[in-house]
Amino acid sequence: MMKGKAVRMKVRGPAQRMSVGAAAASVLLATPALHAQESAQSRSASYARLADRPYTQAELGVGMLTLPGARFCLSNPGSCTRGDTSPEGYLVMLYRPNRQWAFGAGATVGLPSGSDKAPPANLDRSHTRSYLMLDTTARYYGLQLDWIEGWVGGTLGAVIINDLYKNNAENPSAPILGPQGVTVRTEGLSAGIEAGVAWSFANNWSLAGVLRTAWWFLPGTKACAPTGECATLGGETTMFFLGGAVAYRIGM
Repeated sequence: MMKGKAVRMKVRGPAQRMSVGAAAASVLLATPALHAQESAQSRSASYARLADRPYTQAELGVGMLTLPGARFCLSNPGSCTRGDTSPEGYLVMLYRPNRQWAFGAGATVGLPSGSDKAPPANLDRSHTRSYLMLDTTARYYGLQLDWIEGWVGGTLGAVIINDLYKNNAENPSAPILGPQGVTVRTEGLSAGIEAGVAWSFANNWSLAGVLRTAWWFLPGTKACAPTGECATLGGETTMFFLGGAVAYRIGM
């Protein structure tokens, strides 16, 4: 090797020319594949949100459901209570055609918060109540920033209330004929409004705070089981929910 002089490689012969051509062709063929990979990444949900393109979103939330004005009565008319609070979880799937609007459907489950004693008094019999809502939803995202967005929306669907009466004692003082427990189901209509604020902390992930209220329209005549146990809630009542959620955006 001589100092001060550049080293040049000359291509001589057909074989060397063919190898150089093959290398150049491989580079040219790899370029579209790399471009396709970049295009797939550019179609991610985070890019779709910023570019105002359609994408889907899965949202999972937890919080507390409360019915402050509801009047609950067991089979005994004199054993009525006012209000109920229950832990709640929900899952909703949304389609967002653009940054401003979202449409979807989901399910909300209100778990039993505790149990109370059910009549008759000579039986060790308990009662628990749980809730299920199946809703469609529409949202308008009026607040649009790079990492923060807020919405208002409406919900419409069905509500199902399950009253479970169960015998707890293994050897009750009075004989029991039939099953140890019975469930009385009440079905009605649910219509509500909601609002929330979401913070995008990662490419496709966000955290949100959600406030929801709904009006339940239940039958005025309460359903009863053949054993005499009846539903504990009927008529119209108002539900409130406050909680948080995590959402994952899915590109299309």
